[in-house]
Amino acid sequence: MKFIKVFMTIIFSMIILIPIVTFNFTPNTSSEIDNRMLTENPFSKESLESGVDLTATIENYVNDRIGFRDEMILGYTVLNDKLFGKMVHPNYSYGKDGYVFGAGLTTTANPYSDFHEAFADMVKEIQDYCTFRGTPFLFVLNPAKPAVLSEYIPDGINYDRSWVDQFLAALDEREVRYVDNTQTLREKTEQGEVVFNQKYDANHWNDLGAYYGTNAMLSVLQNDFSTIQLNDLSDFTVSQTLETSLPVSQFPINELVPSIDLHLDDLISKTSAFQEELQMHPSYQTFGYYQNPDKMQEGAPKALVFQGSYMNKFGYKYLANAFGEYIHIHDYQNVLDFPYYYNIFKPDCVIFEVAEYTFTNTYFDYEGMTQFNPNPPLDVMDTLEISKTEQALPTEQISVEQGTQLTKIYWNTDLYYEYVWLSLGTETYDMKETENGYEVTLLTQQYDPDAKIEIVAYDSEKFMIYQ
Repeated sequence: MKFIKVFMTIIFSMIILIPIVTFNFTPNTSSEIDNRMLTENPFSKESLESGVDLTATIENYVNDRIGFRDEMILGYTVLNDKLFGKMVHPNYSYGKDGYVFGAGLTTTANPYSDFHEAFADMVKEIQDYCTFRGTPFLFVLNPAKPAVLSEYIPDGINYDRSWVDQFLAALDEREVRYVDNTQTLREKTEQGEVVFNQKYDANHWNDLGAYYGTNAMLSVLQNDFSTIQLNDLSDFTVSQTLETSLPVSQFPINELVPSIDLHLDDLISKTSAFQEELQMHPSYQTFGYYQNPDKMQEGAPKALVFQGSYMNKFGYKYLANAFGEYIHIHDYQNVLDFPYYYNIFKPDCVIFEVAEYTFTNTYFDYEGMTQFNPNPPLDVMDTLEISKTEQALPTEQISVEQGTQLTKIYWNTDLYYEYVWLSLGTETYDMKETENGYEVTLLTQQYDPDAKIEIVAYDSEKFMIYQ
């Protein structure tokens, strides 16, 4: 009996001590089980200076860093699934018939608000920017999984997406050209196509959904470019892949999902050449630049695409197969700097794609959208009957930072103007305001150090021309 007591005491002590001994002190650590950064040391200089609730931070730090945290979460999740058929994972929730949805399914509706109005205004501004420059524009809304598979939403969940109808009505009022892939994917689902997996990747369409969704986009752009061809499944290798766990999770599943190989071995990637020099939001760095020699020879256009996770995971390859040049930028927050990218790449067409669940301040800053005010084209402003004053441009006010792929030109001045343009040879670029004046970024191959620089500035119904 004494031996048993000692043995149980040792086992109980180990159960308590091992998680403490294996405590994770490593800074900047992410968790694979729930795909987030773990709480940092509450006594670090950064934490103390941030003014957060120390008690709550200590509690979160211990909960996040205790040894075998991921294993305990996984065990608890699997046990609930096996015994009670419940999904307790922080990123997922069960629907009917074993369908898995993202954890964002709640009874709380997402009401239409000033945020959506500001978003619609921004989209209209981007379309106008493109239209004035002769560049076709297309906005694309991709639906969340429950919008297409509504019959599998669990009882008690009021999935209200009426705000989507209001937002699309706002786009109609502004005469924005758009594609709503909700109807596209619903129709394919009714025809027996599996465009969202039952379990795997609960937050995105699958490879087949991306195929149909991107073709819907391309079919609209065919009105602008006869050289654009739709993707055809018969040209690709279609197979199935066995997935044994949910993404960014160790939760076990057993599901065959569609997999489509487009055989894009001939693509020329210029991604790495630009990635180091291109300015992007620190949290959203996905970028790609691909040239398709066959499509370029056929005269297919150069596309600049602002896209989110739907396109980043599957959709990108279908666009790379359709365009002569395909440049994609992670749209979250980066789209607020739209003229910067347009001035660099000078595309033939622009696509702005968003997923239904990304209409939040986390992805698109409300304040930034309300202040979005890109330059009108200089040639249109030139037609206005506004007084113009010419003035010499001091050479010391101009500085150039020349990189391998990109070159920045700075106008160092304390003068304020509403709009500023830079003319270099025959090309005109929009300059943006900085702390020290104005700047513009262009392709290094477009920069000629011997070309004449002219700066045109507009404010209060007058032009200043600096030469």
